[in-house]
Formats: sequence, C-alpha cells, structure tokens
Amino acid sequence: MKFEKVHNKGQARLFKSRYLEMLTKTHPVVIFGMYLPVIGYMLYYSHANVGYSLLRILLTYFGAMFYWTLFEYVAHRFIFHWVSDQPAIRRVVYTLHGNHHEYPRDRQRLFMPPVPSVIISSVLFCIFYLLMKNNAFVFFPGFVSGYLLYGSMHYAIHAWAPPFKWLKPLWRNHHLHHYKNDDLGFGVSSTLWDRVFRTMFTLCLMLSLSAAGYAHQQAEGEYRLVKRDKSISLYERWITAGNEESVREIKAVFTVRSDVPAVARLLTDQQQGVVWNARAKSYQVLPVDDGRWITYLKYNIPWPFGDQDCCLLFRLNMRNEHSGEISFESTQNNRFPVSGDVTRITGTRGKWLMEELGNNHMQITYTITTNRSARIPRWVSDPIVRNNMFETMSTFRSILEKR
Repeated sequence: MKFEKVHNKGQARLFKSRYLEMLTKTHPVVIFGMYLPVIGYMLYYSHANVGYSLLRILLTYFGAMFYWTLFEYVAHRFIFHWVSDQPAIRRVVYTLHGNHHEYPRDRQRLFMPPVPSVIISSVLFCIFYLLMKNNAFVFFPGFVSGYLLYGSMHYAIHAWAPPFKWLKPLWRNHHLHHYKNDDLGFGVSSTLWDRVFRTMFTLCLMLSLSAAGYAHQQAEGEYRLVKRDKSISLYERWITAGNEESVREIKAVFTVRSDVPAVARLLTDQQQGVVWNARAKSYQVLPVDDGRWITYLKYNIPWPFGDQDCCLLFRLNMRNEHSGEISFESTQNNRFPVSGDVTRITGTRGKWLMEELGNNHMQITYTITTNRSARIPRWVSDPIVRNNMFETMSTFRSILEKR
C-alpha cells in the first residue's frame, strides 16, 4: 500500500456526496457512547438473567479481549492490506484502510464510523450467538472492549507521543508500519501476534531479496499482483525448477524517462551499484567485451545466513535507443574466487526488458528467479522479499530518472 507522498495534514475524499462523506468520519466519544451501554447491559444481563457467576463472566470477558488481538492482527494483515489487480477491490481496500495510510494523521478516520461499525458488530454478534449461545452475551462485550482498547491505542499513537516508556515499542511498531514497511508490524494494541507470526521489524535483518538461486525454467501459471504504487507494479509466480522444487519468479514493471544506454551505464556504475542494490556491501564490474560484462556483488546478510555473494554475466542486446534487453545469469570468474567464509549464490537468471513508449519514455520489465529458503516459511519471507524488491526498483528508477 505505497503512495508517492504520505500526507501528515488533510484527509482523503472518499465520496462525491457530502452526506456519504460525513458517514465516513467519527469521533472516539461517539463510538464509546454507542458501545459502553451495550457492554454494561450485556454483562448485567449475563449475571442477572442468564445466571452466570462473576468468575465465569470475568474469564470469558478477558478471554474475548485476548481473542480480539488475534482478530485485529488477521483483519489488518489479510483484509485491510489485501492486494488485488481488480479496480473494485482496490477501491474498497482504499476506502477501508488505504486512505488511512495516505493520510495517517486524519483523526476523524481513526475509528470505524458508526454505520459500518454497527453493521459489522451486529453480524459478529449473530455469529457469536450461533456458535456459543448465551455465552455470546459475555463474549461480545469482551470482544468489543478489545476493539475500544485498540481504537484508543490507535488514536493515541497517531495523535500524541507515548505517555510512558513501556508504550514506546507499540508506538514504534505502528509508525514503522506506516512510514517504513507496511508488510510488517500489523499489531496495534499488542505486538504479540507480530512476534508469533514473525512480522516484527527485527526480522528485516534476516532476509534479503538478494539471496537468489536455482535455475529459471519455462514459466508455469500466471503472474499475480502482490504490490503496487503509482510508479511500480510488482508481480510474482511460483514455477518448477529442474529439481522439481518450486521457485519464486518476481517481475517488476515501471515506466521511466530514459534510454537503454543510460540503463546500461547505471548497471555498470560501481559507485551507484551499492546504492540501489538492497544489502549490497560490494559492487564490482569487470568488462568482458562489447555489450558484455561481469558484475560481482557481495551482500551483508546478518545471522543466521552469513555473508553471501554472486557473480553475474550480463549481455546487452540493444535494438534502438529506447528498446532492448539486458539479460544476466550466474557465472564464475577467477577475478572473483569463491571464499570459504562467504556463500556463493549460483543458478540465478533474469533480464531487464526495455520497450519504447514514445516521448523519450520507455517501460522496463525486470524479472528474476529467487530460491525459496527451506528454513524460512513463505508466510514469513514473502512480505520481506517483496518489500526489498520494491525498495530496490524504486531506488533504481529514481536514480535513472535523474540521469
């Protein structure tokens, strides 16, 4: 959910109708005023009419609050950050949550507004009642109390500085989610589930897109859009390699005002190589002949992986100033011998495809196959791999546009 600019002032316009627009805004006092009477009445009803003991009510109530934290994490990660190439779905996601990422300090949209809030809570209560009968009269108040706690924390994080030192990790986690990487840090009222599902920001140091390997084979299946902003679209698919293991193929597509020679010059610029390549510690270029060169990259990958490097042979095939292809694949060269304390990445293939669009613009399609780490599950590695690729392509495009 990337935007060219995050606005710390103002708010998004979601509907043309000013009446519908009014229904998308609220104040915390309104939401508390709606739910506190419901919470109080249901708890009273559970004790006075249903006959539940105070101990049972307390255990169910706080259990429901704990369950809310999991619901909050799952909804935030998989619903509010749903990536789709369908315009209607993207519009719904933007209305639900995307506008908050573009205007994170819009205090009128930090709580779910009353109308959708009542609809969603009513549906949830019906589901709870179908599943647990009268227990729902205790579970629902605890669940909604968890929501009110979440909403209060969310409002405070965006409106004020942390009032106590022990709250700083929550503030930091959510601000990093907004301003650094929205594929991590989904917990707001708690970081528990980020730790359980390994989406805390400390994991950024563990993985890199650059840990690529295994051979590229004939593609199978369709690409799926996984990340997009106004300038770059990121796709991926899983294909079968020669050893019949599934490997990841990523494709980044963007337009830029440049030409093929400028792309080649940037790829052979040793000084800029460590700037746009994520995690690159060393970037060396060895000319081979006209239109071919070898690039050596060394990556500073933290424990438990250790340092890694790769040696790639590039080939330039230029049709004209604004169209052509630069392919690359793993190679070996005596100038860059394998070191015992560095893992050599082999089997990587990819290409930069440049197509003329007119007015000195061209579309660049970058593809690369990367291996799936058997030690790291996909639900952990996927968001970090995608974010690193996005960051790499964004930096590359920005440098190229300025040349």
